[in-house]
Amino acid sequence: MIETKVFKIYILIICSLVIVMPIHAQEVLVPVGIPAYGTKQVKKSAEIDTQPDTLELPFFDDFARTGPLPYVPFWVDEYAFINTSYTLNPISIGVATMDAIDAEGYLNGTGSLPFESDFLTSVPINLDYPGRTDIYLSFFYEPMGLGDDPEVWDSLTVELFAPDSNQWERVWRQTGSQNDTFKQVFIHVSEERFLKKGFQFRFMNYASHQSSSIDQRGNVDHWHVDYVYLDTARSSNVTAINDVSMISPMPSILKNYESIPWQHFPRAYLTELKPALEIRYRNNDTTVRNVTRILKITDLAYLETDSVNGGAVNVQPGVLSVFNFPYNYPFIFYDADSTVFEVMSYLVTEDLDYKFNDTVRRFQQFFNYYAYDDGSAENGYGLRGGGTANATVAFQFNSYRKDTLRGVKMFFNRTQDDASQDYFRIGIWNHDKSTSGPGELIYTSQPVQPQYEEELNKFVTYEINDTILVLDDEFYVGWIKTTERMLNVGFDRNMVNNDKIFYNLGQGWLNSGFSGSLMIRPIMGKALPSDPVGIEHSPEKIFKIYPNPANTYFTLDLQDVVNPADWSVTLYDLQGKTVYINRADQQQHPVSHLPTGIYILSLDHNGIFKASRKLMIVR
Repeated sequence: MIETKVFKIYILIICSLVIVMPIHAQEVLVPVGIPAYGTKQVKKSAEIDTQPDTLELPFFDDFARTGPLPYVPFWVDEYAFINTSYTLNPISIGVATMDAIDAEGYLNGTGSLPFESDFLTSVPINLDYPGRTDIYLSFFYEPMGLGDDPEVWDSLTVELFAPDSNQWERVWRQTGSQNDTFKQVFIHVSEERFLKKGFQFRFMNYASHQSSSIDQRGNVDHWHVDYVYLDTARSSNVTAINDVSMISPMPSILKNYESIPWQHFPRAYLTELKPALEIRYRNNDTTVRNVTRILKITDLAYLETDSVNGGAVNVQPGVLSVFNFPYNYPFIFYDADSTVFEVMSYLVTEDLDYKFNDTVRRFQQFFNYYAYDDGSAENGYGLRGGGTANATVAFQFNSYRKDTLRGVKMFFNRTQDDASQDYFRIGIWNHDKSTSGPGELIYTSQPVQPQYEEELNKFVTYEINDTILVLDDEFYVGWIKTTERMLNVGFDRNMVNNDKIFYNLGQGWLNSGFSGSLMIRPIMGKALPSDPVGIEHSPEKIFKIYPNPANTYFTLDLQDVVNPADWSVTLYDLQGKTVYINRADQQQHPVSHLPTGIYILSLDHNGIFKASRKLMIVR
């Protein structure tokens, strides 16, 4: 094991050389903390209940399937976090991130000495190939990425399982460092004790906490794993992969924001809409490959779809390619409070290519708020130290129409023991044209506290109901501290808007020195439901359909919906024709009159589109 006496002595020597400096007022970024799942979901680090059947070779997973949990048929535990936001240039879209949190989303350990943290363990594999010398396990790994860098005494390891002796054996170890480049590793699996049915392999990381302050002690020491491949007839000299893969998520169709209120979009359309959408893909092969690029945009409320063919192109081996899709989607500005568009791009590749990583999509949401962030926190942000008890942070927004500010959504980054539970006040400032920064403080809330919820990247809503704030053009949303400990608001490293982040330690406003966006969203428009602090629920979690496929009827489970009689359900065929409509609170919805096929189910609340799903009818 790593924690030998010699290693402990080495760590103590290192720690003894650290000079304790006085804490001055400063901006602080800390590791993203404790992304736990809801009570209705599987916990992030919970082991699965059933053991899958033994797999046959080849074993391959590049984590391109939708996360956030590892793909159950391939992995027996669910400690790793499957995501597309913690790295800039993965081998393909999606990575498995290993960190420092446990089954409940809390820290696996709190000491400065390395402790065992996450596991990523394969299902049993049939490796009954006696005498074979051409079996290799390969993978790519990257420490840190956009997360926290593991220290030199932290590590990522690989262990192999020998079925007959029921023993795990360590065969590879890499110490921590700062890095943003993936490296490939080949592990030769040739020993007879491993060449058995029931063979397994696993990744495991060691993490540690070097901060002495619990309000800064969060989820640290990130390792990212990609493109795990085990098979026969392989060699460490043959690194080619027959694959052209997407490597980055589908971007927002908006220039400045990730999301704006639907009622504001008609005025923002000409200046806010991007003329082209960037996709990024890579040829992982050693030969020239030909791909065709397609873009599709669909209004999920009315199922209006527009497709763009980006043409066929030869992709050079090993080259990361960037293509800007020009498009001219015919937006219809119908009267609704919200809507969602599916924006999807995919590559038409050869049959031998792996198909899960050739498509990227995003659901472009137009709800009732402005957002710069993409919904995923890579760090926590705050002001900390002496002199920050009354410090302020302000984030600039620009409203495309005069409207009422109804509330503020905030995402808080958890730390050890939920340390950042200090009270704060929400502040709203107008714009000072002379300084191009925050001006007069026009609103302060009553003292409130951060709220932490058991679900990944979920925002808390603070309603503004004690005054009427009608805003137009530039304004600022932020917070006013009451203690010297940091508030720890979510910080998105992928969306760079620090020119709009200002902080004031008492000597005037300064721009943030950290590249990214605060996870703060002002809510505009109609009055909110009478729920002062609540968690945002995505449309995809409003309801469930069963059975699906359906035969003679289907049932809707409206989850936690209040007043289900105010909701209606509509079925459309693939030509967009309405074939069924009814109140959503009916016990069963008959479909025996409809032919076999695929339908789109739309759920509306008081005539406003909220979510849609595919429903299959078979007989």
